[in-house]
Amino acid sequence: MKTEEVDICVVGAGISGLSLAAFASKYSRVCVLESSNSVGGILKSTKTECSLFDHAANGWLDNESSVQELIELIRATELVLPANTKQGTRYLVFQDQLHALSPKLLLQSTPLLSWTAKFRALLEMFRGPHSKTEPSMTEVMSHRFGPAIVDNFVAPMCAGIYASPPENISVPAAFPRFWSQLQRGSLLRQMVLRLISKSPAPRLTSFDGGSVQLCDAIAEFLQENGQTIHLSSPATSIEFTDRWNVHTPTKTIVCNKLALTCPAHAQAKLLKSIEPTISQQLEQIEYSPVVVVLLQFASEDLVTQPVGFGALLTRQEQHTGLLGILFSSHLFPSRFASDTVATRSILGGSIAPKIIGFSDEQLIQITLDKHKKLFNSPNLMPTFVKVIRWSHGIPQYSIGHYALQQHIHNFHKQHPTIRLSGNHIFGVSIKDCIRIGHAHATDFHP
Repeated sequence: MKTEEVDICVVGAGISGLSLAAFASKYSRVCVLESSNSVGGILKSTKTECSLFDHAANGWLDNESSVQELIELIRATELVLPANTKQGTRYLVFQDQLHALSPKLLLQSTPLLSWTAKFRALLEMFRGPHSKTEPSMTEVMSHRFGPAIVDNFVAPMCAGIYASPPENISVPAAFPRFWSQLQRGSLLRQMVLRLISKSPAPRLTSFDGGSVQLCDAIAEFLQENGQTIHLSSPATSIEFTDRWNVHTPTKTIVCNKLALTCPAHAQAKLLKSIEPTISQQLEQIEYSPVVVVLLQFASEDLVTQPVGFGALLTRQEQHTGLLGILFSSHLFPSRFASDTVATRSILGGSIAPKIIGFSDEQLIQITLDKHKKLFNSPNLMPTFVKVIRWSHGIPQYSIGHYALQQHIHNFHKQHPTIRLSGNHIFGVSIKDCIRIGHAHATDFHP
């Protein structure tokens, strides 16, 4: 069997693996292995004659320095496309109506919260730091603000990020920055201080060609600089003697350092004989099934135009399986014809896992019915439709995930030549994956 010798082997060509490889390529010979026939993982897009839709994450927030460093490294700054922030409102759907989110909601009349619920929420000003080791999002927010806040604000947010109910989400594992804020006491006091300081809010950013273009640009950069990417080359096993040996169906990669960024089940299989405890924990990570429905309409057919970032559904509204609607054509208008409106809807997750088995017609109908109600357009019909199914869509950061993160940190300290990452360990967002990629590349070359 053929062998290839490199300094660093990266298993997985999603954004986690590609970003780590790009940062490491500044000082090392790198090889990337990918089991599928393309880079990017779940970051894919659909292009038509006059539109471009993201299938999964539609960008990243611009408040992570390692993202900017990566874009400059691969010489892709001219591809950066900031989201349209004009009328950049975010909405909640309650009783088939759009309700604009605002920090002033606790002081305004809104059907989302009774005055009793608002008074209960305002008492959070007197709360101290949270003490429990690994609480769920529901435990934290219900204790601090009351159940109405959980149902109408926290549940939609958790559905929008993890497609999961807040009862299932580990706060320190899924929201580490938020967890550190909880250790400082009242969240309301901290929010008021941020509003007073008028700190600029982070801005959603992507590339002209969608999020997948970032992965394509990294792959091109790596290959132009003499690094190798092997597609359709799954890692079947790994072993360590004096160096790491990564076996594929056609060759063995011999390397000094190894980064595993492939999905949880693939990492678990590779680590089974090397680190059985972590392997078992990785095997237990669940991925929620997610459906994405892309719709496009003629602008003139909508009585009310969708203006803003998008809408998340309150818990009461999630009974159909629809979790949120992104207003794609308002966010990135240059990707769509000016006389069209495009949306991207998310359904299913661990909130409604059976919905992935629905027919395309049923999924489209659920989504279209909600569009008709929200935009006051009972006769609305799309000019373009596409249904995308992700059977293993979003990794779940359930109770116990924080312990896994700590075990992996300790494993890294004891084994400086191997790193584990991916969107199932230290954060699901693009910017989290890049941040960890940067940190692990630095670990390999301190």
